[in-house]
Amino acid sequence: MRDRIHLRGFWRDEHGASAVEFALVAPLLIGLLLGIIQYGSLFLLQTRMNDTARDTVRRLAVGDLATEAEAEEYAVARLADWSATFAATARLPDPGEHDVSVAITVPMAEAALIHLVGFGMDGQLTAEFHMLKE
Repeated sequence: MRDRIHLRGFWRDEHGASAVEFALVAPLLIGLLLGIIQYGSLFLLQTRMNDTARDTVRRLAVGDLATEAEAEEYAVARLADWSATFAATARLPDPGEHDVSVAITVPMAEAALIHLVGFGMDGQLTAEFHMLKE
């Protein structure tokens, strides 16, 4: 009889219930936070790549950068503080054309600051700009 009363008290005891609830919810919240950080870093990098490509194509169009190789080196150097390996392609216009272009690419999986969320990380980030040569 006494064990039955003690067991009934055990089931009604709510000490530690919030710790158990937190232990159930915490992994979901931490995963969500890491996903936000990962994809936020990709959005930041995409913005930096767009700015770099736009600046490089402008410099190439006005003549501050003379060759395609010089423009590619300039673009990669502007992104050197990021740990990923960038590929830049610059193109001066062929005779009869006036379009200068710069494209910068990087694999998404390599570009993320933290790579804990695997889905959605295939493919590449690309920034490409075209401008008329002056």
